[in-house]
Amino acid sequence: MPQHSARSPHRSPFDHFTLLGRGRVYGIFMSLDDVQACTSRLLDLGLADRAVQVLIGEDGEFALDDDGHRHGVWGRFLRMLQGMTDERQHVEQYARALCRGEVVLSVEVGGVSGGVTKVATAFRESGAHFVNHYGTWVVEPLSA
Repeated sequence: MPQHSARSPHRSPFDHFTLLGRGRVYGIFMSLDDVQACTSRLLDLGLADRAVQVLIGEDGEFALDDDGHRHGVWGRFLRMLQGMTDERQHVEQYARALCRGEVVLSVEVGGVSGGVTKVATAFRESGAHFVNHYGTWVVEPLSA
């Protein structure tokens, strides 16, 4: 399963919570061991070709860019628009988790039959909390 760092050349670090970064499930994990358990479950479910991103520490905070300031006018404008929805609060919650030393995992689910359900199950079975699916024009809470 390909894993890309927060600054991967294969994916823009600002794809998180933009229109380009849709079709993904995000969740918060207490440790990298929990993330490893989740990725093993994803492999068992046949999701080896899904793009996975692990956000951790300062690199994760940079990639998430919760206030949009690191990405200029467009980033600030987008985060301002998200302030009218629950999504801004979600971005901030993921950022707070990173500050506490937790890990945020993001998995692509687009184009996979039952992908959201499969990924959500793997996340929950691995101890993730605050698991959500971010689709086109929809945010689907999958766990508290």
